[in-house]
Amino acid sequence: MKVCYVDESGNNDADPCLVMVGILADVTRLNRTVAEFGEIFDLVQDLFQENLRELKGAKMIFGRDRWKKIEADTRKRLAGTICQWVSDRKHHLVMAAIDLAAFGKAPDPGLPKGDPWLAAALHIALQVQKNNQDHAKNKGRTFLIFDENKAGADHLSELLWTPPAWTDDYYARGKKQAALDQLIDSSFSVKSHHAGLVQVADLYAFVFRRWAEINQYGRAEEWAGERAYIDELVAMLRPRLVSGSVRHPKKAPPDSAKWFTSVTPGCIAGL
Repeated sequence: MKVCYVDESGNNDADPCLVMVGILADVTRLNRTVAEFGEIFDLVQDLFQENLRELKGAKMIFGRDRWKKIEADTRKRLAGTICQWVSDRKHHLVMAAIDLAAFGKAPDPGLPKGDPWLAAALHIALQVQKNNQDHAKNKGRTFLIFDENKAGADHLSELLWTPPAWTDDYYARGKKQAALDQLIDSSFSVKSHHAGLVQVADLYAFVFRRWAEINQYGRAEEWAGERAYIDELVAMLRPRLVSGSVRHPKKAPPDSAKWFTSVTPGCIAGL
């Protein structure tokens, strides 16, 4: 049995893309992971006089709000430690990304309100299903957990409980196979400050989004050397991504996978 903690980055109108990342962990190793994150968070808390509820990856890396007080080298070293940590724990990452301009022009697949957040969340769920369904004795069954403070969360559970038929080909659903049968009770939500791995997913999502902004959308560096630094973080995270054949299959891709690839930033789809 597994659990996947999910969060996203790129909800502002000025953002060219939304990136969503899920940390996929086996429950047998989850207790140690949670304990280790607690130790990391305690080190972060020691940097502040006031109580820190959550990390907020963008603020950490850019030195915004309370993070302004923390030296840049300290912030960069901390983000690097957390990015390396997922490899140390041997967890995997699922990732979905939506190019907002491409999404607005793409054929409507029937998502509620044409919501890009729901599109990314559905892509995450389909990747989890495809990646895990071949595990023997249902060991791939997964609790899917999102940050609860999202406008589309109310629609997500219904969408995953009764997924649209056009998604069946993504994971080659069998005639007698229940839809998304690797998801346990559709999806769950949690307050991000109650779940450390949601906060970590937020950091990872920001790193990939910022990488896309610089490499595909021509966004300028916030400081000299930012591109090289973000490249280093992506290099740490990339090996933990589930196979490209799960995220964006290139060999005889089903129609649903073609649609997701069509609305994904090219640099992300190519990872």
